[in-house]
Amino acid sequence: MLTVEADSLRELWHRFKARLRAAAAARLRLESAAYRRRLEEEIRHYESLSADEGPPSLMEPAPPVWEELQQRAAGLIRERTGNDLVGHVAALLNRRRPTRMVSLGSGAGGVELAIAREASGAEILCVDINGKALERGRRAAAAEGLNVDFLEADLNRVELEAGAFDVVFCHASLHHVLELERLIEEAARALRPGGALVAVDVITRNGYRMWPETRRVAGRIFAILPERYRLNHTAYLPRKRVDARLWDGDTRSAGMECLRSEDVLPLLGRRFEAVWFVPYFSLCRRFFDTMYGPNYDLARPLDRAIVDFVWELDCHLIAAGRLRPETFFGIFRRRSG
Repeated sequence: MLTVEADSLRELWHRFKARLRAAAAARLRLESAAYRRRLEEEIRHYESLSADEGPPSLMEPAPPVWEELQQRAAGLIRERTGNDLVGHVAALLNRRRPTRMVSLGSGAGGVELAIAREASGAEILCVDINGKALERGRRAAAAEGLNVDFLEADLNRVELEAGAFDVVFCHASLHHVLELERLIEEAARALRPGGALVAVDVITRNGYRMWPETRRVAGRIFAILPERYRLNHTAYLPRKRVDARLWDGDTRSAGMECLRSEDVLPLLGRRFEAVWFVPYFSLCRRFFDTMYGPNYDLARPLDRAIVDFVWELDCHLIAAGRLRPETFFGIFRRRSG
């Protein structure tokens, strides 16, 4: 007689529901009740990230190992382009005065406030759907006397003033957008002559799924890791559990995460051309973000050795064209015509 443990049945049921909801995500319409539910889920999710004890943060929390990898990525951007993200945007805004920037999907505006400190003559508008996050940013900007304003709006519906901005800034926001064609057109229309779109974003397969070549390489590495590195902390599962295989579910089963992530670069390419483009993170994103990242303590020699190995292998395979990046930094100019 075949016996199936209760945990296995619950997992099978969870995966079945996730697939149904992911299929429904592909048919979302702005006017639908399903879209409104997804948007509410998205807002609740990001509000929960800042609900921990302690002072409210303007940045999305991340495990220390992911913060370390973000610093390495920033170093990679500086090495390739001569500046980091904040430095590039500040330089664009400091070329002349007055200048204006709109940030699409700013959250509480942690990065935007850092830019405002370096470009004091610029006017910055932060746009996001999450009113509570915007209020945290508003209070922080006021406390420092920074010239940053905040607007609550849905990026799928937002209308931007034509020719009003020197910089359109998109920091990890485009992959959440359903009406991506419309928003990119709005961004192009909103730029002044000579203006730039600056973006950092996730470019996985839709639903945060891995590209096939990434799955093959990452899966082989994951299979040999000790059990303590395979504890899954993600919010996309009912509870923490040790994974036998690297998780590759579909995040479109809830909220708006990576709803159209694989469409971001092709659609940007229709209206913009790259001035700078730095691809990074393929394997690293799968091992060290909020899903498995809390398992790593950089003070432990083995943990740091794994991080160093995966980082170096990731950089090599992306540069060699053997893996597709899952993240990029780019500065883009509007195409003529």
